[in-house]
Amino acid sequence: MTKPLNYNSPLPRKVPIFPLTDVILLPQGHIKLNIFENRYLNMTEDCLSSNRIIGMIQPKQKSKLYDIGCIGKIVQFSEIEENKFFIELKGICRYKIINHTLSERKYRIAEVSYEEYSTDLNSKNTEIDKHQFLKPMKKYFDSKNIQTDWKIIDRAPIEVLVNSLAQSCPFTSIEKQALLEAKDIASRSNLMITLFEINAAGSPVKMN
Repeated sequence: MTKPLNYNSPLPRKVPIFPLTDVILLPQGHIKLNIFENRYLNMTEDCLSSNRIIGMIQPKQKSKLYDIGCIGKIVQFSEIEENKFFIELKGICRYKIINHTLSERKYRIAEVSYEEYSTDLNSKNTEIDKHQFLKPMKKYFDSKNIQTDWKIIDRAPIEVLVNSLAQSCPFTSIEKQALLEAKDIASRSNLMITLFEINAAGSPVKMN
């Protein structure tokens, strides 16, 4: 089932949040998720009956969360078996958590602010040198034995390529969070080039 996104509606100030380590969602990005834990089944059911918005976020330590995440809208879903959902989210806008509490249905609901990330709603093309991006990317893929279809890569718009790889490459949770929090896609592209080069060389990455 599919529902179109409506960016004209005000962004919700309170959103259910789904913490997942090593998983980020970026504006205009897509992620597919299997939902099977009871509290997140509750969350999905509640989202499907309301605005279909979920806030993705990474856990930081035990019960702590990173401050920055991204809301996404459920654009496809199916109940693949009893007590299990398969959903696809499309990223809308990053947010900063103000506070979060446990709902009666056992999942967390966060009060969030979008002010710092209002530009996420404007899809503008940026001037990124695709060749400069692809060269270290190829070295990184070779070093990690990652197979891909280079014809598709060559045809893909650079903005789509940067965001999809930021989400899917096996970077650490700290590296992924840095990519999520990058100011804009040009900054994210530059950071990814650095990560490609460092990881391809086998050197440790230190980020705060």
